[in-house]
Amino acid sequence: MTKSNRLSVVMFCLILISIGTVMIFIYWRDDYAYSSEIVLGCLGVFFLSILYFVVLTIWKMRLLNKYELKERAGTFLKWFAGLSVMNLLFSYFTSSEITGYEFFTSFGLAMGIAFSDVMFLKKKSY
Repeated sequence: MTKSNRLSVVMFCLILISIGTVMIFIYWRDDYAYSSEIVLGCLGVFFLSILYFVVLTIWKMRLLNKYELKERAGTFLKWFAGLSVMNLLFSYFTSSEITGYEFFTSFGLAMGIAFSDVMFLKKKSY
C-alpha cells in the first residue's frame, strides 16, 4: 500500500470517527462540559479531510490524458444539467422559492460522480 493510500484510509477513518463522535455528543450527551469543543474539533477534522480528498483529486487529475479528461467533463456536464433540471422541477412543483444556492448541490454531486475515482489512480492512463 502506498503512502497516499494509507493517508486516504486514515482520513476516511477519521471522518467516520468524527461523525460518530458528533452524533454522540450532540444527541445523547448535552450536559458534557467540553461537548462544544469536541464537536468543533471533529468538524474541523471532517472539513480538513474533505479538503484533503479534493486536493488529492485535483492533483491526480494531471495524470489523465486529454481524451479521458474530455470524457469526464462531458459526464460532469450531463449530470450537472440533469440534476439541475430535476432540482428546478422539484422546486417548481413544491412551490418553493428558487435561488442560486440549489445549484451548489447539483454541482457537488456531479463532480463527485464524474471525478471521485480519480483519487485512486496509480499511474498514467494512456
